[in-house]
Amino acid sequence: MLDSTADRLSVGLRLFHEQFGPPRALVAAGGVAANQAIRGALRDVATRAQTTLIIPPPALCTDNGAMIAWAGAERLAVGLTDAMDAPPRARWLLDENAKAPAGFANTRAAF
Repeated sequence: MLDSTADRLSVGLRLFHEQFGPPRALVAAGGVAANQAIRGALRDVATRAQTTLIIPPPALCTDNGAMIAWAGAERLAVGLTDAMDAPPRARWLLDENAKAPAGFANTRAAF
């Protein structure tokens, strides 16, 4: 399973490169990123794709709360802050040009 996942990711990175240019980074997060075998495979894929691999420390990959805190720390580190009056968003599109699927709120990330 690990080999097929690495292969699919490699193909995806190649297709991305062909359409948009070299990827700036490969990012892994969440519980799956705590798995040492997966981390090793991702390192190999990133090395072959000549891109940077970004993975939080394993201790921060165990639940979504930790990942949300990590994302907040990354935003704060580059000077991005939000007022406490920001509305909650159940679904948050990361691509500012994306259209939400039917039945989803059309909210966009503001970075």
